[in-house]
Parts: sequence; structure tokens; C-alpha cells
Amino acid sequence: MLTAYFGGGLFCGIVFAAAAVVVVYCAVKRSRTAICAAGLLWGIVVMSLHLELYCKPITAFGGSTVQAELVVNEVTMQSGGSRSYIVEMNLSGRKAKVEIENDRSRLEVGDIASAIVELDMPDSDNMLQNLADGVLLSGEIAELMGVTTNDTGIYAFIRGLRSRMIEAISGNIFGSGGDLSLAMLLGEDSALSPVLREKLKICGAAHYTAVSGSHFAMFAAVLIGVLPEKRKNAKQVISLMFSPAAVVFFGASPSVLRASVMFLLYSLAPLFYRKADTLNSLCIAVALICTFSPGTILDTGFIMSVLGVFGAGVVGTEVSKKLCTLLPDKAKKLSPAVTAVTVSVCAVICTSPVSVFAFKGVSMLGAFVSLLLMPLMMVSVMFAVPLGLTGFSLLALPVDLAMRAAAAVIGFFGSFRGAWLTLDFRTAWIFAAVCAVLAAVAAFGDMKVFAFSGKCMLVPIMLSLMISRWVICDRSEVRFVGNYSTSAAVVFEDNEAVVFISGSGKGLAAGISRTMREHGAQKIACLAAFDADYGGALMIRELSEMTDIDTVYSNTLVHDLLGEMNVHAVADGAKLSISGVTFAAAKPSDKETAADIVMYSGRLSKEPESLARYAIYFSGTAKDLPENWYNARLDRDFRIPLEKGTKFVSVIL
Repeated sequence: MLTAYFGGGLFCGIVFAAAAVVVVYCAVKRSRTAICAAGLLWGIVVMSLHLELYCKPITAFGGSTVQAELVVNEVTMQSGGSRSYIVEMNLSGRKAKVEIENDRSRLEVGDIASAIVELDMPDSDNMLQNLADGVLLSGEIAELMGVTTNDTGIYAFIRGLRSRMIEAISGNIFGSGGDLSLAMLLGEDSALSPVLREKLKICGAAHYTAVSGSHFAMFAAVLIGVLPEKRKNAKQVISLMFSPAAVVFFGASPSVLRASVMFLLYSLAPLFYRKADTLNSLCIAVALICTFSPGTILDTGFIMSVLGVFGAGVVGTEVSKKLCTLLPDKAKKLSPAVTAVTVSVCAVICTSPVSVFAFKGVSMLGAFVSLLLMPLMMVSVMFAVPLGLTGFSLLALPVDLAMRAAAAVIGFFGSFRGAWLTLDFRTAWIFAAVCAVLAAVAAFGDMKVFAFSGKCMLVPIMLSLMISRWVICDRSEVRFVGNYSTSAAVVFEDNEAVVFISGSGKGLAAGISRTMREHGAQKIACLAAFDADYGGALMIRELSEMTDIDTVYSNTLVHDLLGEMNVHAVADGAKLSISGVTFAAAKPSDKETAADIVMYSGRLSKEPESLARYAIYFSGTAKDLPENWYNARLDRDFRIPLEKGTKFVSVIL
């Protein structure tokens, strides 16, 4: 399915033909391998039909204005009190999801609205994630003609039940532990602070905020384990009832649906005198979900969930068995510990291709931190489910203590930015994929193959480390992050960064920290924010909790607000010089500001002009810009190379 989406017509056709030949050959030979080739063939057909019959007709509405009824599926709070909506509407007989940002109207989940909507294509920076969520278009409500609230039906009942569960947890658990409990137990991560999000990624525990099979396994193990062995029928009935109920509690995300289908297969297998098998159950679950919802295969969380189960439940189990046989008799007691570590490491290895592709790296602490958090998660899930169902406050105590401990673990290990291995060169994900394949080969081969695969795995690992270090040491460039009202230039050299902010700076902490993490910078040597306001000062403080900042140049307001930091007050209109390259901030209407790189904050209203060598502008839509103007928002990888040399920073008044 990924081949059909990314590969293009010719390459996809070649793979389709090859799969068809293999299917015929294996069928003639009566080989069971035919089912694998048939799966490849079916995936290409499903995704091709999805693109041609659904995606293209829907995206053809981009740039048009339609009058339609829409149903609000999701509401997300944005900075400044604005809201972002995911709505479902009917376009030419096809149900389409549209993302509506910065709408002034106040709608709630489940509301049905009649409106005139101006449709556009989503930002290219978010296109892949939008498609993964089923969102093909963005839009803005030009006129809202009527709103009705839908409080009836099964969906309203489920929403209400889940809302009561969220209220029961958030009303009894407070602080960082409360935010973390909602994210790790219910998948509601909207309340997580940018600092906590970044630390979750650095310590390799971000996958805990995506509810998946581990949540099912932990709660089911406790729920079914308390029943005596003689009550086999009762166990099966409870298992069958638990799966759909857990979807209501944990949310109907692709990862949860995958875990639910697998759990159902495990529960049904004994009733048909079949042995439950992890690999078969995983493949059947993926095939069913992707057949009915092909866009799910583009969801990063879903892919990592699938590969995580494969790595832990299939590869890790087999590799741990082989390692345990190598233990001397006196060390056999260490087998449980060896199994736990091996399963965790194999899960990290198998998910690393997606982590490297999507997040430009992998945490070297992931396996270790996962082992520390697992017992805390076990305790939390055991008590969180009855707490959410009953609202009995006493049940919140163990959840609160466990989540506070989890927050402490994440806060401690998440502060080691050097633990994040940056792998942002083009072939990094291929090296990671080779390691994952070799791990699978080691799991299914004999002991000779196991030893050979382990030695071969060292080659891509060492190459990745050497290339990564060489790329970081040789890097000297400017990258940009921003939103519609403010932006920042991040200048990289070796493992340090210099940050220049144009505009208020509000809301840029997460983007700056993410860019630094993805490209190997561990500290900020200098941060300049000459036009920062109160929100910008809070952003600088937030950013200082994510990474070290040596020096800050800003105005007197920031100097007074952040007295505990090393802030130097600078007069208005200052520019920043980095190794002879000057940076300046300006409004789009300002045509007189001259510098090598001028960063414009705000919206363009007229044909732009600039005296800059590079005029950087942020907008979600493509515009006809002059030769020296660049819309950095439409290309996340846009960069300006600089000459490698000793970094010298100065302020020009």
C-alpha cells in the first residue's frame, strides 16, 4: 500500500505485475507463500482504487466554495484561544473530512452545522499526517447559517461515556501527573505541555501516549488473571466483551482498533480449537483495517504500533529464547531479565525505520526507559479503568502516585538531549530497515544464522553512527520554523545553534526544539528575540526547559520578566550578525529593511518588495513571490547553506 502511494505509476505497475506472477506460481506449486504475495497484490489494488476513486475526486474541490452540512468530529484548542475543527461533509456523494483552522465560531463535537465553506488544499508540511487522519482538504467557514446539537444515538452515548471517564481522571489527578495520565492512559495528549512532549521523545517514551496493544494486554491480564483456570468459558466471554468496551475507553484510534481486532482473534481462537498466533493475528488485523480504511497505512502511530508488536511479540520472543539457551546453568535465573530487555530492544529496532524516517532519529534510552515505565503503566491501567467507570476517588491514589513517578522518570531522562541519536541523512532509514530485517532473520533462523545476523547488524549500526557524526560536524546552515504570525531562523554549526526570532515568538518553542533535535544541536549558544512580547518571554522560558541557552538578546520587557536568565537588553531595530551574515526582522509592508536574511512576520497584502538577499515569509498557501522571496512554510526542508567556520555572533545596533 505504501508502494502504491509513494511509488508512482510505473514502479507500482512493476511491483503489481511481479506480485501477480508470484501469486500464480505459488498457487500452481500449492505453496502457502501464495498468501503473502496475494497480500501485496491486494494492498496495491486497494490503495490504487482509494487514490483514484476517492482521493482525487475529493481534492478536486480544492480552491472552490461549497454550501454543505458538516458534522464536527474533533475540536482542538490552539494558541491564543482559537480552535481547530475536523469536520465531515458530503462532497459529490463522498464523505470527506475537512480541517478548519482559526474559525471564530464556537462549535462542539457532534454539532451539525449548515455553512458556506471555502475549501483549499492542506499545507504541504501537514499533508501526510492529514491524509493519515482521513483529512484531504482544509477550509474556512465563510458563513455559518445554522447549528444543531446532536445529543442522541450511539456515538453521542460513547462520547458522553468517554467524557465522563476523562473528567473522572482529570478531576482527581492534577499537575504533570494528571496531564500524563490522560495522555498515557486515554490517548488524550492535547493537555501535554510542549516541554513534556519533547522530553517524551528524547527519552524514547512517546509511544506510551499512543494507546495500543500494551494497554489491552495489561488490563486484560489483570481482569482475566483473577478468574480461576476452571472458568475458561467465563474468560472467553469476558474477553469478547472487553474488546469493544476497551475501544470506547481508550478511543477508536487505528492503533486501538488494531489491538482490538487482535484481542478478538486471540479470544476466539480457543473456541474454534485453534492456537492463537501473534504474527497471524497481527497480519489479519492490519489487512482488515487497511482494506476498509486504506489511509490508515499512512498513520505513523499505526505503523509504529504494528512494527512494535512484531518486534516485541514475534522477533523479541524468538531472539530471547535463543539468548536464554546460551546462558550458563548458573545464570538461568537471569532468563526473565534477559527476555524483558531483549523484547524491549527488538521493539525499538523494528520501529526504528519509521522513527528515523518520521522523526529524523531514535532515542538510545528508549528500551531502558520503557522497562522503567512498564510497571508504572501496569498499576495505572489497573486502577484507571475502574476509576473512569465509577468515579470513585479513592481509586485515583495509586494512579496519581504511579503517574507522578512516571513524570519524574520522563523528566529526568528526557533532559539528556545527547541521548537522541540524530539520523537525518537520506539513507539513514534504509540502514535502520536493514537492522530490522536482520533482527527478523536472526529470530527465525537457526543458531548459525542468529550469530551471523548479529554480526552483520553491527555494520549498518556503525555506518549510521559515523555518518551521523560526520554530517553534524560538517553542518553549517540556516533552517526555519514558524507560524502565520512569527518565525525563527535556526543557524546550525556542529552541535550548537543560534536562534533569531522575528515577531513575538509566541508558540515557537516546540518547533525550535524539534528542529534542533532532528538536526543534532544540543544547546543554543545565542538566542535573539528583539521584538518579543509577554508571550515570547514565556516561550523563551519554555524553550530553556527543553534545551540549554547560553545567552539571550531581547528587549527590556523580556529582560525584566526573565531576570533569572542571562538576558541582555537591546534597543529596538537591532540586527544579528552570525559570521558576517546579517539577520533582520520586519513586517511585510516594510520595504526599507536591508540585511542578508530578512524574516517577515505577518500577512502579505500587496506585491512584496525587499532589499534582502533572502526574504523569508511564512504562509499556508502558495503565492507568486519575487525571485528573492521564499515561503518557508511550504517546504519544511528549506535551508540556506553557510560557509563552515568559527561561529562569531554580534548584535548590530
